[in-house]
Amino acid sequence: MDIDTTSGIGRSTFPSAAVPARAAGAAEGEFARVFDLAEARRRRMTGPDRIPDDVWDAISRAGELADDLAARGQQVRFDTHRLTGRVVANLCDADGRVMRPVSLGEVLGHPDPDPDPATAA
Repeated sequence: MDIDTTSGIGRSTFPSAAVPARAAGAAEGEFARVFDLAEARRRRMTGPDRIPDDVWDAISRAGELADDLAARGQQVRFDTHRLTGRVVANLCDADGRVMRPVSLGEVLGHPDPDPDPATAA
């Protein structure tokens, strides 16, 4: 019977590989990083800089309007005007053909101070 006094009683007589201290510290750092992300998410959803409820309502309403247009075989497409470089919107059919220009004010639900009905085509 071989007794190895360096490994203690009840342990293998073969020396075990030492775990580098750097690897153990990295595992602890990873846990801390995940914990910090969870805390940041909690603060973002409950803190003063969270997305206001009226913005979520507007996003939901925009989705409903897009669904209504899709049910009618229509869609609103945004592009840039080829001469002015400004953003323009067009009401298009399901095949992408322009039915009519739409003012950005009409799309956004408020009067457009500077209407530009020219299409981007």
